Amino acid sequence: MTSAESLSLADVFARSERMVGRRIAEEYVLVPIVGRGADLDAIFNLNRVGAFIWERLDGRSSGEEIVRALVEDFDVDSLRAVADYRAFMVQLLSIEAVHPCRP
Repeated sequence: MTSAESLSLADVFARSERMVGRRIAEEYVLVPIVGRGADLDAIFNLNRVGAFIWERLDGRSSGEEIVRALVEDFDVDSLRAVADYRAFMVQLLSIEAVHPCRP
């Protein structure tokens, strides 16, 4: 399992085709779309920061770029933004919602 400390901000990730993200009213959810259709026991609710990061995992933006955007949009310091980004990415990697991209 990947640890938050081992995750490089230079790494680039893309959303997995196994997971779809949707905004429903004021909520943002991730739903797995493999196997026997959507598994309703595995729907993930994202907070505003999680949704912000998820939408930027396009296979082109590095962690550094996403963290910089977090600092600007959420008015947080860079240490907090880095910690939040890394913790969320570890969670996404653990459920195979993202995969690394090679530049």
